[in-house]
Amino acid sequence: MSVSNPLPVIVQGLGPIGQRILVAAQADSQIEVLGAVDISERLIGRDASSLIVGAPSLVIHRTLEEARAALPRSAPQPEAVLHATGSKLDSVAEQFEEALRLRLHVISTCEELAYPFARHQEFAQRLDARAIAQSCSLIGTGVNPGFVMDQIVVAAAGASHGVRSVTVQRVQNPGPRRESFRKKVGMDMPRPEYDRLAASGSFGHVGLVESGRLIAAGLGWDVSNWTERLDPVQPDGQGPVRGTVQIAHGTTTDGRAIHLHFEAQSGVREDFDEIAIEGKPPIKLRFMGGVFGDEATAAAILRSARVIRSAPRGLITVLDLPLREYASDS
Repeated sequence: MSVSNPLPVIVQGLGPIGQRILVAAQADSQIEVLGAVDISERLIGRDASSLIVGAPSLVIHRTLEEARAALPRSAPQPEAVLHATGSKLDSVAEQFEEALRLRLHVISTCEELAYPFARHQEFAQRLDARAIAQSCSLIGTGVNPGFVMDQIVVAAAGASHGVRSVTVQRVQNPGPRRESFRKKVGMDMPRPEYDRLAASGSFGHVGLVESGRLIAAGLGWDVSNWTERLDPVQPDGQGPVRGTVQIAHGTTTDGRAIHLHFEAQSGVREDFDEIAIEGKPPIKLRFMGGVFGDEATAAAILRSARVIRSAPRGLITVLDLPLREYASDS
């Protein structure tokens, strides 16, 4: 019995996370990077290795189709795209549809793709049908959503029965994170600007309720009454905002509850992630120092890519992934 050959991929999106994915994929013996794609005019036509330390020597193309067409005849055909271009499903769905037309599996950092069946039913149905028709898998993953506030929670709950509540806290200082993340949580932002962005709906962590819905799906709970709120952290009331506390809460009709607490603000002295499950027995897991999001997101994408050939076809979630690729006779 042996595992199949390395998965040939194209990396789409070369922002800070996409660059980490590209470099990590290049170093992974189970993945073969064939191409790189980005829409930035600053990048198109340039060699990725001249821009990104540790990247392979590949010309960056505008589209997946152009990247595939540029491959030499002797190269293997790409089987998947490692996608990192946006958080909102409606802004990247066309990219997914292009990938599926090319019969490519899609492993994406898009947070709303992690569990799109409630918030984006029409998109989800269309993408699922197209993925099945092309015998492809389409999945949204990362560290959060995709692991620390959902997948690992469901796994831990497997050691407890009669579960009545799940509480997950992700608390971190955004200072060491990339600039776009610091801005997303309002770190060092004047309060009027924070309030304006919060009111616009284009601010804060994307995917918190998606994590909650993944937990509910994994536990088999029917949770329909989700609430979510976003609060600034501004201790003195005058200076800039330190960051954000974001809460999502959902309950079943018989009182079982899922509570998610996401906190990213510069006053945090020690990062941590904590999972508390009220069941028999009760379970508490604490990741001291937290799970660093940028590198963990790249790792989650690669982990999914390594097993995507053995995953179900269609639009799936991290709960559907096998723990390893199914070995085949050879």
